[in-house]
Amino acid sequence: MKTWRLAPKHKKSFHETEVWNKDKLELIHDVVWHSGSFTLISDSKPEIDLLNKEGLDPDNHQYKYEFEFEESRDGDGEYTYPEGLSSSEEAALELLIEEDELEKSGWVYGGNEYYLIGELELTQI
Repeated sequence: MKTWRLAPKHKKSFHETEVWNKDKLELIHDVVWHSGSFTLISDSKPEIDLLNKEGLDPDNHQYKYEFEFEESRDGDGEYTYPEGLSSSEEAALELLIEEDELEKSGWVYGGNEYYLIGELELTQI
């Protein structure tokens, strides 16, 4: 078995979306990473469309490989607040985010998804 690294060829083409929930509210955190990669195991070179014109979601089983998150670096993120919050509720939520206290205030991490955009590089490691 060989280990392969899959990464976007261009900077800022590795995207992540995190979801946080509290009661019936949903908080979305979209992050664009400067770089990032996944690994996968295969006896032979994996057959992956490296032009990747449609984008690649490692979790949608488009390919028959098990992608493992390897790393991401230097991200810039933006939050999408739940609809219907007052400006004071948004300010309070922003403070929780800045102080890294979402979980302490009852927000539950609902997971994340990755998306690779544009050309990809596949290297054996």
